Amino acid sequence: MAFSVDVEKKDTLVVQNLKTYFPVRSGIFQRVSAWVKAVDDVSFTVKEGETFGLVGESGCGKTTVSRSILRLIPANGGSVFFEGQDVFNLRSNELKALRRNMQIVFQDPYSSLDPRMPVGDIIAESLLIHGVKDSKQRNVVVQEMLAKVGLNPYHAHRYPHEFSGGQR
Repeated sequence: MAFSVDVEKKDTLVVQNLKTYFPVRSGIFQRVSAWVKAVDDVSFTVKEGETFGLVGESGCGKTTVSRSILRLIPANGGSVFFEGQDVFNLRSNELKALRRNMQIVFQDPYSSLDPRMPVGDIIAESLLIHGVKDSKQRNVVVQEMLAKVGLNPYHAHRYPHEFSGGQR
């Protein structure tokens, strides 16, 4: 898995001392008896123009770091700044706008894409969710995204099984 950031400014993403713990519950009342430290004191900075890959052994916390940065799961400590904004203090509408510029890219290309949808529709779906209602505008963005990753416009009509693992 990699963490992708739409980078425009220096120090676009700053993660400082990120901590995410999960409770272990036990007993008849399911009280917290211990904590699993999934992420403990992680810090990094992604600067303008950099490509950042978060790598490590299975189960080391890569996905938890990514989900904590996007506030998909709550962090127990630390801070995350994206383009100067404190991610952990954003209101829900501000967080939704922020998520338009950040995404998690999962490592399994075979289960990440809906096999019943053409790739162009898969890309366009996220644009629709984020408020791009005009289909012509969505199509332009889909074509731009395909070009950015070295694919041709006709690839928009292909299904995920028609691509190699690298293309997916």
